[in-house]
Amino acid sequence: MSDWTKSCRETMAIALILLTLGLVVGIGLAGADESAVALKIDMGPTLGDLTSTSALLTWHSNIPSTGWLELGGERVGEGGPAQTHRVRLQGLSAGRTYWYTVKAAVGDQSVSVGPHCFRTPSPWLSRWSFAAYGDTRSRPEAHRQVVAAMLAANPRLILHTGDLVADGRSMDDWYHFFPVIGIFARNLPCYPAIGNHERNAALYYELLPIPSGGGDYGSEWYTFTYGNCQFYVLDSNRRIAEQTEWLRAQLAQPKPPAVHWRIAMWHHPPFSSGPHGGNATIQRQWCPLVENGDVTLVFCGHDHLYERSVHGGVHYVTLGTGGAPLYSPGASPNPYSRFALAALGFCRIEVTPSQLRYVFVDTNQNRYDEFTVVRERQ
Repeated sequence: MSDWTKSCRETMAIALILLTLGLVVGIGLAGADESAVALKIDMGPTLGDLTSTSALLTWHSNIPSTGWLELGGERVGEGGPAQTHRVRLQGLSAGRTYWYTVKAAVGDQSVSVGPHCFRTPSPWLSRWSFAAYGDTRSRPEAHRQVVAAMLAANPRLILHTGDLVADGRSMDDWYHFFPVIGIFARNLPCYPAIGNHERNAALYYELLPIPSGGGDYGSEWYTFTYGNCQFYVLDSNRRIAEQTEWLRAQLAQPKPPAVHWRIAMWHHPPFSSGPHGGNATIQRQWCPLVENGDVTLVFCGHDHLYERSVHGGVHYVTLGTGGAPLYSPGASPNPYSRFALAALGFCRIEVTPSQLRYVFVDTNQNRYDEFTVVRERQ
């Protein structure tokens, strides 16, 4: 085991104990007299958009403050006074571990969170694993169970298929969400797709370190590459035609030599046996593109169950299993269904240059629907 893996696992193990105990960060008192309120970093830090040479970190303080990062003994990205802080680190080295501390100050008060660590991926990373889940919404205790099970799989990054919270306009909802993901989000990059419950709220874009792309706030849809996988993340709530042209152009580009796999994610499943059923618009607009664009997996949410459907050679996986109340499969017809289950859990994907090894894991570490996709030689 590497020193980085050991130290990060020890840090995350301590945090996991706190998570299991259900400790929740206190809510900031908006509008209160700052001199009478104890300064806190009450959400974050949250890591995202991690590349071989850069990283994006966000955090939130309960009252307006000056914020910055301490990285390698240097003060980086100082800004404010503000409650939401966003710092992009540039000029990092590939395959290196970085330790950082988040700082905030106002008046004679100062606080810090950390140190925490993250590791930049090598651009030639070809053997690794990631996890995906979604629809965490309004039950933080159930969400905690899924996160605890997911971290036991030791992923390098985490995908979220949308409906992070019950109402993206509600700051209270985000205050329940961030303490749960804090166990991993300070060390592992998290990439979300926007769900219908986010309601395209400004808070979704402000609080999360989402990569730059297109649409509202420049991050409604986006693509990113990690190791030998390229991911395409869309907003299935709106502006479908515009994203269809964007996706068409993206998939028409030749894959870089180091990219072996293409994976897509959006919230509404095109095929589902849950009560919401499949989405005919997505079937018409996006399925032909991914099925002819060398995409292997598509992750979705929305229906609160696990289901894998196969159409046009693509595996469409519904992962509405992150904590929202579960639905039973079979409420809607889905002739393309290969496996369906009502259980809290996540999926783990082990990536190699020639194979994707896939499994759905519930909160008791039971394994379901294991399969392997073999890449055709190109």
